[in-house]
Amino acid sequence: MSGVISLTVAARDRRLLGATIELRPRQLELLASLDGLESTHVWAIGRQAGKSTLGAMAAVHNAALRPDLDAMIPRGRVRYVLAAAPSEEQAREFVKLAAALIDSSPALAKLVTVKADRIDFLLPGGARTAIRALPANSRSVRGVSASMLILDEFAHFTDTAGPASDERMFAALEPSTRVFGGLARVLVISTPYGETGRFFELFHAAQSGALPSARAVHAPVWEVDPTLGDEWLERKRIEVGEDTFRQEYGAEFVAGGGQFFDLRGVEFESGAVAPEDGKGWVAGLDPAFHNDQFGVAVVGESVHVPGVLVTGIVDGIKPGGKRKSLELRRGREDATLERVAGLLEPYGGHGLRVVTDQHQADAVRSHFGRLGWGVSVVNLTGPLQTAAFTSTRTRLMDGSLRLWRHQQLLEELRRVRARDTESIDLPRFGGSHCDIASALALAVYQLRHATGAAPGEVRSGGSPIFGGLDAALHGGTADAMSQWHPEDGRPRSAGIRGMEF
Repeated sequence: MSGVISLTVAARDRRLLGATIELRPRQLELLASLDGLESTHVWAIGRQAGKSTLGAMAAVHNAALRPDLDAMIPRGRVRYVLAAAPSEEQAREFVKLAAALIDSSPALAKLVTVKADRIDFLLPGGARTAIRALPANSRSVRGVSASMLILDEFAHFTDTAGPASDERMFAALEPSTRVFGGLARVLVISTPYGETGRFFELFHAAQSGALPSARAVHAPVWEVDPTLGDEWLERKRIEVGEDTFRQEYGAEFVAGGGQFFDLRGVEFESGAVAPEDGKGWVAGLDPAFHNDQFGVAVVGESVHVPGVLVTGIVDGIKPGGKRKSLELRRGREDATLERVAGLLEPYGGHGLRVVTDQHQADAVRSHFGRLGWGVSVVNLTGPLQTAAFTSTRTRLMDGSLRLWRHQQLLEELRRVRARDTESIDLPRFGGSHCDIASALALAVYQLRHATGAAPGEVRSGGSPIFGGLDAALHGGTADAMSQWHPEDGRPRSAGIRGMEF
């Protein structure tokens, strides 16, 4: 490869990429691996290890210092290095990292034009190249030839059913490298995000040899930066918890690491339970009338096994985009609610109650009230939201909640994350914020007194796992949930904040 400067040489050369950054031995090893024969490189690297900077170095090197690649496309055509990130902000930050490297390089600074989302090179031989940074959207990344593809924080491309999903992004971008054959490079970098998703699959396929011409690298932060002392590491372990520490800093694929639900070992029904096989049915709703999905989950108590909750229809309805006029918006709203009513109608003759989040509550209450179904409104935020999800998790763990294999619901449950010691995070993906999972949690929480035991006795959800939550909800009284009527889920007193009936 005459005229080609290796990546590690460029990274240490103060005239090129090494003017401002002194790389550690493990970082140089990572960069050196890209000069090898493998086409696909999957790096599971811990936080604060400089992985985005390494990706930016690889991008600049590929764009500016590879004349062998320039010769593989027609003169005048732009050769791209594509860098995709989960969000537009992260994509632009990648450009800033690359631009900072170039700005400090006497040899490269005069060759570029920098914009917010791309860096264009006009190289001495006349070749034109560009680093183009992209937020995750598979609809906007097709149709260019790229000699290098970098997927930054790929495990966090979490729009599971939409154009920003990890599957769709990889499928859309990977073909762009084919014109460069074995000289093309695909670099997939991320901290792990549990044992699901395309990043997890790619890493293990590369590690096992199932993915041709691929290399998997595992690099905990303390391996990349040996100056981090035991005291710092132990403090981080205490701050975030063992599982999250192993995932975020140890770069391990941890089942349940940060995940609120661990569905391993859970047995699922093959389909929705028929209305006649349940009683006390509750329809949990997470309403939306544009952009997000309208989450629906119907839960009741089994007529065959007292105290066991069973799941009827669950769905995520897409109302459609925004409407300009008030008349059109009301028409879309009515049409969405009619679709929801159609899903719930089979359960209407079996004591169905409706419970809804506070968003768009007036429209929901008006529509279903006309159908004769009682509607309760719950402000499902903060401690109450955590209590509802904790109740759902506890019942899944002890077997008193039976779910069926609704693909999107299960994926949403896998995506729910523990944000800290007393709250959860519902990431956006698939055009929603875990809307079906929220509807399910709301319904399950309303049925927490369905225990098969004496009325008023709580089976789960009254003493959440998170420390401090009971005090926030009940003024320090761990069994205050017994102040709810078991028959209809209504409070005996109005002492719990955030509830409206």
